[in-house]
Amino acid sequence: MNDTRVPYWQIARLIFVLFSLYLLGDAFYRWDGFSYYASFSEFLTTVALTSILWSSVAMMASIPIWLSFKICNRLFRLFRLEVAFEHLLIYTGLCILFGFLAWRGKKYFLPDVHTAIQVKYAVFFCTAVGSAYITWLLRSKAVQWTITIQYRITPLVWLFGIFVILSVPLVSYHAWFKGTDEAVLKGTAVTAVTERNNPNIILVTFDALAARNMSLYGYQRDTTPFIREWAKTATVFTNTEAASNFTTPSVASLMTGKRVWTHQTYHIEGTRPIRSDTESLPFLLKRDDYFNIALVVNPFASVETLGMSGSFDIAPLATELSASASLFGWKFGVVDKMLYRAFGEKVRLHNWILMNEFIFSRFLNLISRNISQTTVPPDKVFDRFLDIIDKKPEGPFFAWIHVFPPHDPYLPPKPHKGEFNPSLELRTYKSQEKVIEESYKYLFQYRRYSEEMQPSVDLMKDYYDESIKYIDKKFDNFIQELNKRKIEDTVIILSADHGESFEHGYFTHGGPFLYEQVTHIPLIVKEPGQTEGRTIDQHVEQIDIPATVLQLADVPVPSWMEGRSLVPLLRGEKLTSKPVYSMNFQDNRSRGHQVTKGSIALWEGDYKLIYYLEKNESLLFNLINDPDELDNLIDKEPGIGQHLLSLILDNLKKANKRIKMQREDHIMSFNEAR
Repeated sequence: MNDTRVPYWQIARLIFVLFSLYLLGDAFYRWDGFSYYASFSEFLTTVALTSILWSSVAMMASIPIWLSFKICNRLFRLFRLEVAFEHLLIYTGLCILFGFLAWRGKKYFLPDVHTAIQVKYAVFFCTAVGSAYITWLLRSKAVQWTITIQYRITPLVWLFGIFVILSVPLVSYHAWFKGTDEAVLKGTAVTAVTERNNPNIILVTFDALAARNMSLYGYQRDTTPFIREWAKTATVFTNTEAASNFTTPSVASLMTGKRVWTHQTYHIEGTRPIRSDTESLPFLLKRDDYFNIALVVNPFASVETLGMSGSFDIAPLATELSASASLFGWKFGVVDKMLYRAFGEKVRLHNWILMNEFIFSRFLNLISRNISQTTVPPDKVFDRFLDIIDKKPEGPFFAWIHVFPPHDPYLPPKPHKGEFNPSLELRTYKSQEKVIEESYKYLFQYRRYSEEMQPSVDLMKDYYDESIKYIDKKFDNFIQELNKRKIEDTVIILSADHGESFEHGYFTHGGPFLYEQVTHIPLIVKEPGQTEGRTIDQHVEQIDIPATVLQLADVPVPSWMEGRSLVPLLRGEKLTSKPVYSMNFQDNRSRGHQVTKGSIALWEGDYKLIYYLEKNESLLFNLINDPDELDNLIDKEPGIGQHLLSLILDNLKKANKRIKMQREDHIMSFNEAR
């Protein structure tokens, strides 16, 4: 057999079809989740972009496979072995088939069993030998089968090829021609606004910063020495609860002052909050001549995701605020940043092929560089803000600075690395991501992770604490730089979007659980010239922050905000206590669909109730006597439990009624427009 018997085009056709079939299956699987927060037209655009990228990967993957076949062909000829190209093709196909069946079988029958490396080697060996034996048995039919396969796949080549060709103009339209919000300035240019005497306001939020892991709030480790000292001349709220337990719905509440069941942003990819272009904190400030700045490192919290880009004067892409550490990777890799820059604001799931559950990501994870230090240092976002301020914008400004650490991966640099635990185990992105993915198998099934995982979780908690010490130092540097610039009449607010859990068999955040580790967040307000500290123990909500900002800016608080201003508490006055809510509705469809699944937490007085809608199950805790939420009192104090549950159900009923009315109004408006 000569080299011409290894035709690249035959391999490329086959690889293209196999890749396209995999993408087709993944698209059917992913549509169900995608449909919860986006339209079919958006999904079609996403599939179009992914098909172009995935087809390009298929063509590139065909090259090393073709070269491998040529090399094998030469070696077989050298040793005078009668092995044809068709035999290699059948053998490779069998290896892939048996390997896939072994992988799927393990996931289906033994999902919770850890596979030792020796077992993996044994499976690989058996797959290789078994495929060789079957290929030998079928050697006489290999040529005929190969010709038949090539003939049979021709219609699929045309079908998938036409779809890729048609995808090019569709993606091009969305990427380059479809109108985008031009109010967002991608650079750092500063335009003058009307000069006013209202205070500047800086809102700094740290992603996944749990109040319970801050020494300011009584944590046993000295994780926040600077913040503790800085807060001595500020107002510290000791009982602030996040609106949800993960980023997108929480920041939607932070920017609108609405609860999750009102703004209806339930998912990480996010449907834009209801009427977010006009009913938001930045819109009201902008209308009152504030110069608005958004420096948000997490793409899932971006002002475009929230539908508020038109209310900000400066809002660079999240990718501009991170450092590239590896070529590939779902979180801030070079390719991910390139895709986000080109399509992130225009095509949902633009990084589909890089997402963890996609097969390409798993392959890249094997060959990409293992990161051992955060790629999103706070310095980049703080320095960008200082650069903007050095250009001296006229009039008051509002700046929202969202810093990514201490969010996972917990990879602080030295000298903080090893500060609370000298271990070198789980000190890389890949190793930590593996533990997190393992915990997710349990999380979204209302299950606690296995006891075998707890040592790894405890270790990562130590690294999380080191990450908090790291951001404390960076915040220290930031405040020092602000003081050097002598920016007068400025309010600084420090908070978080949600917390982080390492207890209750619940790791990281998101999912149905609403324990204090993920809902209890810091809130510190430092006013201009404040010299005395104040501690507020009253329970308050994340949705109270926007109303507080508005009153500090002397802007009227609108009636559609469900939060209330905390300024009276800042002035030493009292506010009537009211129930506080947090909720997770990831299992519901957004926009117009009533809430039937998920979890809701309610705080009133010393008590907290967590209610799981689907399970119709309640957990009741007295946080004064049981701050770690270990003793469920639902059967011991049924009167209190029933009272709090009635509050939840009554307010959920009202929320669902509003959702139904909004849907009916939308349908009526649509019909009238037709």
